[in-house]
Amino acid sequence: MHSYENVTLTRDVDATRIPSGEKGFIPKGTEVTITQVLGGTYTVQFIGGLARIEGKDAARSSGQGEGG
Repeated sequence: MHSYENVTLTRDVDATRIPSGEKGFIPKGTEVTITQVLGGTYTVQFIGGLARIEGKDAARSSGQGEGG
């Protein structure tokens, strides 16, 4: 069973779109659902689709420490 976590971003976050690989950002205030944590990166689902966020960016953007 998967455990998903909903987080509201506290700042703009650099992200890579899935599956296109297009670089961009997800704006502050966006609610994302963390669907996977793997190898220091987070896969998130949001109204714009799916994206990968590097762990260093995720920790700063959610107000939480890295890994949760």
